[in-house]
Amino acid sequence: MNNTIVKSSGMLGFNMTPEHKKLNMGCGFKKLNDHWNVDVESVCNPDQVLDFEVTPWPYEDNFFEKITADNVLEHLGQDPKVFTKILKEMYRVSKDGAEWYINVPHHRCDLFWDDYTHVRALSAKTFKMFDQKVNMDSIERNLSDSTFGLYHNIDLEVYDVTYNMVGYWLQQKEAGMLGAAQLDINLNTMSNVAESVNIFIRVHKPGRYSDWVSNNIK
Repeated sequence: MNNTIVKSSGMLGFNMTPEHKKLNMGCGFKKLNDHWNVDVESVCNPDQVLDFEVTPWPYEDNFFEKITADNVLEHLGQDPKVFTKILKEMYRVSKDGAEWYINVPHHRCDLFWDDYTHVRALSAKTFKMFDQKVNMDSIERNLSDSTFGLYHNIDLEVYDVTYNMVGYWLQQKEAGMLGAAQLDINLNTMSNVAESVNIFIRVHKPGRYSDWVSNNIK
């Protein structure tokens, strides 16, 4: 029996088996013991060297139960078409019910702008545009929000969002001087309140409105 999941040749670190159910995208030197650690740079000695901007990826459909993308997606897909392909590949290789943990710099933090390899700002709303339930609500309410989940037949549910606060604001929050409402205002109007945002996503396959997509989008 051939247990190899990786299908293409020319990659490094081929020792992948069906037990590797969790993918660590762009691992760098931050390896996760229970994940398949993948990076474009061989210098960090990942389990596999792979350029995520080159699609399709050499993994089977519906394989991974978790994908971790910790400070990586902001580096990928400067061309929106390439970024869309990356999300579609993440979706393709995920099982139904798979969970994604995504950490990206907050777009109002200097840390986002300091790194010249950051090619796009991302937020929880970026991924909510791929939530088919949210998409249908936008259509029914005649809103102008993008409905990418329906366009591409991807269904991602953002079920939690947390923020890694900058020092001063973290102290204010821990001291009970910064409530949820004021924090939300600050995050949306001020710079350097949060360093990064943690986005937790659940994958729905097939999409909750995949029948609607089949009947209405050609």
